[in-house]
Amino acid sequence: MCRMTRTDSAALPVVLSFGMGIDSAAVAARWFTEPASRDFPLDRLTVLTAMTGDEPDVTRRLVEQHLLPLMRGSGVRFVQISRTSQRGGYTVLDDSRSPRRLITRGPWRLSDELRASGTVPQIAAKRRLCSLHAKGDVLDGWLGDEFRGSPFRHILGFAGEELRRAERDERYTTLGRIPEYPLINDWWWDRQRCEQYLLDRFGEPWTRSACGYCPFSAGRRGRAELVERWRAEPAIGAQALTLEYTAMALNPRSKLYGTVAAQDLARTHGLTDVLAAFEHDLRRQRWSVYEVRRIIHPRRDDPTARGTAWRSVRTVFTGSRTDATAALAAMAAGGAVTDQYGISRAEIIPRTGGFPALEMTLALAPVGVADKERPAFAAWWERLHHQPDLTPPVALAA
Repeated sequence: MCRMTRTDSAALPVVLSFGMGIDSAAVAARWFTEPASRDFPLDRLTVLTAMTGDEPDVTRRLVEQHLLPLMRGSGVRFVQISRTSQRGGYTVLDDSRSPRRLITRGPWRLSDELRASGTVPQIAAKRRLCSLHAKGDVLDGWLGDEFRGSPFRHILGFAGEELRRAERDERYTTLGRIPEYPLINDWWWDRQRCEQYLLDRFGEPWTRSACGYCPFSAGRRGRAELVERWRAEPAIGAQALTLEYTAMALNPRSKLYGTVAAQDLARTHGLTDVLAAFEHDLRRQRWSVYEVRRIIHPRRDDPTARGTAWRSVRTVFTGSRTDATAALAAMAAGGAVTDQYGISRAEIIPRTGGFPALEMTLALAPVGVADKERPAFAAWWERLHHQPDLTPPVALAA
C-alpha cells in the first residue's frame, strides 16, 4: 500500500485535483455529503480542474446536475482553468463558491495542438504528453501562483488499484504540495467501488472522464464505452476521425487506436451518424498539400537498429479540395495514390535502406498543420540526401 508521512496539517488549505471522472467524483461526492469522511471543513477546500476542451457533453451534464449543486450548498471553492495557448500559460475560466456551469472549453483545446502538429496523442518517457500539456502544466502553474511555495494538502483521486501511479506522484513534492490519496490510504476504494457509490448516490452511471478521441481509455472495456459515447454524440466521434485523418496523411502508421483506425472502428460498429459527420467536416475544410520528410537515425548503441526519427513538415499548396488534389497530382507527376481511408499521398523519395534512412512524401490533408522542423534538419537532410552513406555523429543519433 502507498504510504505517506502526514505533518500536522490541521490548518493547511486543501486542494482536490478534480479530473471529473469516476474516482475524483467519488471523492468529491463523499466529502460533500458525509462530513465524517474528511478531517477538514469544506470552506478550506478548493476543487481544481483543468479543461482539455474536448470532453464529451455527458461529462458536463453529470457535473452540473449532481456535483455543482452540492458545491453551491456547501460553499466549496471551484476553480476551472485551461491552457491559454500553444505557448503555455493558464487562463482562469471561473473561480467561484457558487458555480453554475462547467466551462468545458477555454481559449485553447488539446485538439488545437494535435491539429497543428498533425499527430495523435502520444507517450514519451512513459508519460502522456497530452495530459502533461493540457492538465499537468496548467495545474502546476495555478498551484505555483496560488501558494508560492507555501504548504498545502494536494488530494489526488487515484483508485485503490492505482498504487504505482500514486507512488510515482509521491515523488513530485515541489510547490509545497503534500500529496494525499484517500481512495488508497484511507478508504481502499477501487474503481468498481467508486462506480457503485456514484450510482447509489445519484441514480445513474458516471462516465469515465476522457477526451472524445482518447486512445488511452480505449482498452477492451474502454473501447465499448468509446463506441457508445460516439453513438450518443456523433460530433466527438467525427472529431476523432478528422484528427486521425490528418495524422495518417502525414504518417500512415498513426492510427488512433494502435492497429485499429478510428474509421474502422466507426464502420465496424455501424456508426453511420459519426461517418456522415466526418464526411461533412472534410467537405467544409480548406485543404493543403504537405511535403513530409524524415531522417531516421540509427540507435546510439546499435547502428543497425532504428533510432530517433526527425520529421519536417512544410505546406506547399493550399486551396479547395479539388484544387489541392489537382496540385498534388501535378507535383507527383501522376504518382499519387488514394488508400482505403480516402487519404491521397505520393511517395517522392522511398525510404532508403539502412540507417540513417531518408524518405519524402507529399500528402493531401485539411489545412492547419504548422510548418515545423528542428534547426539542424535542413543541413543534415542536404548532406544525407547527397551522401546517403554518411552516418551522423552519436550526438545526433541519440
